[in-house]
Amino acid sequence: MSSTDITSRRESRTESLSELIAGIAVIVLTILGLAGVSSAFLVEIATIVFGAGLLVYGSAVVGQIGRVLMLHTEHDGASALAGGWSIILLAGVSGIVLGILALLGVSSIVLVAIAIIGFGAGLLISSNMSMRLRVLAGSPTNADPALKRLVQDSAGETAELQTMTGLAAIVLGILALSGFAPLTLVLIALLGLGCFATLSSAAITGALTRAVVISSQN
Repeated sequence: MSSTDITSRRESRTESLSELIAGIAVIVLTILGLAGVSSAFLVEIATIVFGAGLLVYGSAVVGQIGRVLMLHTEHDGASALAGGWSIILLAGVSGIVLGILALLGVSSIVLVAIAIIGFGAGLLISSNMSMRLRVLAGSPTNADPALKRLVQDSAGETAELQTMTGLAAIVLGILALSGFAPLTLVLIALLGLGCFATLSSAAITGALTRAVVISSQN
């Protein structure tokens, strides 16, 4: 395994860590909110935290795209991959801004619901790009077929989860905007987003770790 392969995978695990931390924080905040502990305040904080997590994670991934494609010279989709992840960056920035405005008392629940719809749309639109990048990052050049299959399966499952989570967030956000139990719905949507971030980061980290073990045995 080349040093570039190792660097790429180490950075992928680091990026997953930021996603994991944000996901756990959002889960804790939303559970407390659903329990009735300062619900309106915590949902705004959770929105900012998830937006920041998306921003940090997306920034790191966009920076890694060029390095990953160096390992796969036959792949010429750098602009497409970067474009897909720029949507995540936009969703993250929008979520932070809307969360801060909500904290200031500007149509709080409405802005949080809009941020959640943005999060969901970002995850939905970027799900395919996410899968492609994770496959490239986890499979070194001339990788063993078993290793490629392992990484592809893990990335595919994560992409499916990302699609379902994005759709659920969009639906819940729209229902919240319609006035149907808005605070409860945005808390549930954020809880789902936090669970996705936690599960996907754990899945990718596990797949990359197994990939390193398999590669070291070849």
